[in-house]
Amino acid sequence: MSIVEKSCNINGVETNRIVELATNMSQDETYGKFRFKADNEWVYGSRSQTSIKTFFAGNHEQSERRQPLIVNADQPVFLAGENTAPNAVEHYLNSLVCCINTTVVAHSSVQDIPIEALKVSAEGEMDARGFFGVSEDVNRGYNKIRVNISAKMPVKKEKFKELISYSPVYEMVAKAIPVELNINID
Repeated sequence: MSIVEKSCNINGVETNRIVELATNMSQDETYGKFRFKADNEWVYGSRSQTSIKTFFAGNHEQSERRQPLIVNADQPVFLAGENTAPNAVEHYLNSLVCCINTTVVAHSSVQDIPIEALKVSAEGEMDARGFFGVSEDVNRGYNKIRVNISAKMPVKKEKFKELISYSPVYEMVAKAIPVELNINID
């Protein structure tokens, strides 16, 4: 009996669904081709609003969301905004920590690894002189991102790093700029 047959809900994840998706992708390489969309519109000042609704996956357009998901962005008052929402570089960090979390949970669940606790945080360092056009000699975005992970689960650090390696956003970030991982496993 396989792990999935024993329990189809591990760590709150329907593992049968994940195995089904992976099986479909292994049998049809086009099944795994995804295309996500985000439409952003300026609201006022530094505020903008992103609408996310449909996406392409499993060989066709997925329209399971009846209403679009709305994500707001703004700037802190210090940066001439109204501080009504995170700014774009904060959303970038949010994407990274959410994706690492989701990836670790999904892969741990399918492998029947229980998670007692998992916390992922990130801090990005940047020199805003590039954004403000004060210096052409500095990057406009992050120069370094530090990811801190605290987990309570029965795995060694190497196994945990393997779980993280499946994260799409982590891969996108790590290939673009240095990413320092600090992992604490209890």
